[in-house]
Amino acid sequence: MATEENSLVEKLPPVVVDKSGPFRALTHPSYIVKNKQHVLPPHSVFQKNYKTIDTWPASHSAHHAPTLVHSNLTPNSNVFLASAPQHPRKPFYLEEIENYLQHELRLLRCPSRGPSHSRLQVYREVFEYLINDFKTYQHILADIKQEYELVIRDQNEKLKVIDPLKEELRSLMDANDKRLQDVKKQENAEIAQMKQEKISLMEELTQAREDKYSLKQQIERLQGEVEVQYKLYRNEADARKMLLADITELRYRVETPAVSLEQTHERDDSVLLKFKLKKTKDDLTALQEKYNSTLADYGDVVPRRDFEKLDLQNTENTEQLDRYRSDYNRLMKEHEVLLEQFNKINTERDEMEHELTLMKRSATPRPEWDQVIPYVKGGEAEWKRLSQNKTSNQLVGVLVGCLLGSEGASIEEYFEGEGLDPPIPKYLRWTGKVKNKNLSKTDLCSVITDIWAEKLKSDEERKVESELTDYLYEYLQKKYQEDLMIAEWGYNIHHTCGRFKKNHLIKLFYDTLTGDADDSVYPYVSFHIARLKTNVTKFATDQDISRKSLQNVLKSSFPLKKPELIESLLMTIGKLEKTTIGELFDSNPQGDLPEFINEFYEQFYYERDEYVEDIEQALVKVCGSEKNEYEIQELCKAFELTDPQKDGKEVNKLLAKVFSLKLEELSKVGPVNKDLLLQRLRTTSLMRSGPKR
Repeated sequence: MATEENSLVEKLPPVVVDKSGPFRALTHPSYIVKNKQHVLPPHSVFQKNYKTIDTWPASHSAHHAPTLVHSNLTPNSNVFLASAPQHPRKPFYLEEIENYLQHELRLLRCPSRGPSHSRLQVYREVFEYLINDFKTYQHILADIKQEYELVIRDQNEKLKVIDPLKEELRSLMDANDKRLQDVKKQENAEIAQMKQEKISLMEELTQAREDKYSLKQQIERLQGEVEVQYKLYRNEADARKMLLADITELRYRVETPAVSLEQTHERDDSVLLKFKLKKTKDDLTALQEKYNSTLADYGDVVPRRDFEKLDLQNTENTEQLDRYRSDYNRLMKEHEVLLEQFNKINTERDEMEHELTLMKRSATPRPEWDQVIPYVKGGEAEWKRLSQNKTSNQLVGVLVGCLLGSEGASIEEYFEGEGLDPPIPKYLRWTGKVKNKNLSKTDLCSVITDIWAEKLKSDEERKVESELTDYLYEYLQKKYQEDLMIAEWGYNIHHTCGRFKKNHLIKLFYDTLTGDADDSVYPYVSFHIARLKTNVTKFATDQDISRKSLQNVLKSSFPLKKPELIESLLMTIGKLEKTTIGELFDSNPQGDLPEFINEFYEQFYYERDEYVEDIEQALVKVCGSEKNEYEIQELCKAFELTDPQKDGKEVNKLLAKVFSLKLEELSKVGPVNKDLLLQRLRTTSLMRSGPKR
């Protein structure tokens, strides 16, 4: 019934305009319909229908919202008052703001919980709208927003400082955890060792206790036997003494004459004799007991003279033992020093033997210079004059000079420039003569190592791999700047590399310059050598590593390497049970690589050639033996058959490098000649990614 009353529409009489009051419209509300002004009734008319103004939200107040009155005007100038339904409603502006807020949150996919910068940004914009729209409270709202922004900015600045500290703290915690684990491992090993020692000591203690118990049982048994024997001895001794007394008395009676009657009377008195005998026996028993107690108490006591003699002998023995002990300690120290020197000399002997073996393998035997006399103009006298006070190296130069007709000339003093044509590499473009610096192998290896290091650093900065021929010119230009110096060093490096091609480092550099090796070969080989050296260093003790540890490191570092190849690497150290890191990886003062590194280079070339042969066999299997040209797809199929674990992207990248193309241009390459393809593959750093089928 209340709902019907709230929705009831009451009909009011038409509004009557007071003609007598021309200014009534100025004091009462009015409305205009069809260009005609109508004045609303006074405010008192609406007081009957509602008491208060509407508030929101109604659910937050202590009472329901009052009934609202809406006035409607009919065409015949009647005013209808309609009551609004009783339910809470929101202001239009609030609904617009909430809709905008929800729309932005959904658009930015902000999380509903937890801190979020995107959600904060949306609420910041809404708050700015409120500040702009509420002019009255704009300044206080702006101050509030500014304070919040200052606090947030301060917190962000603190977070920027805290984040690196957190990372540093995390790294320190990781390092401490690792150090703690190492300490725990060491302590666990020590604890295990101490437990073993404890077990052995407990066993010794148990054995000692058993020995002590058995000895105690033997002592008790022997004491019982001694006590029985002592009782027997005492009874026999008493009997003997009594018998001896009787014999003595009888002898005395027979041999001693009677003196007087009184004595005879006393002697004949049996009662008195019995009393004396009893008294004597009692005294004898007391004396025997005292003797036995004295013997029991002082049976183990040594006489003083014997004690002093034994004490003096003990003192002398103690002093002598101390002297022997000090001499023994001194001899032990000398023995340890001699043993250390012996081990050191033994190690040096093994090293010298190893060096001698290496020298026998690699060194050239001393030449017989007298054999060159028939080839020297002037005979033996002239050769003695030319070879006087000359080293072997100088004698080679003298011999070459004699054969060429120029005395003492070892090699040419100048190089002839090859010209300025474009096919000539930049570092060799020069006209005229260039001085020969006679670079040694050591100097050349040092220069090559520096060039490779600078090239890898430059390629990493540019993120583009440059060719060694171009970079060598840039390197020399950056270092010397003058064209003459660039040409001198370029020609000297180029020609000296040709002279020392037996050195693998120099040969690889020279092959890369001449195009016989790809620029990726040296980074690949040097990376694996550096990684192997790092792994060897981890297992080394004072720069020494045992043969077994080296074998394990090689197996873990190169799991795809054949056992016979690993054994070949181990044979480079001979039969030694241990070697040093320097002997494995460091060059000698003459610039020669160690035998271990030479063997590593040889195995790299061998494994690469073997891989290329497997690819060739796979191509024959895919396309047949009569075909001499292959498509890129066929080559990819051969790689898939030969090395299934190799990634397709890596294969495409390798082929693009082989043909000096970009990846997107690889599909446009036509058929490739078989010999050319295999030749180019043999110049790359091609290696297996998985085990051979």
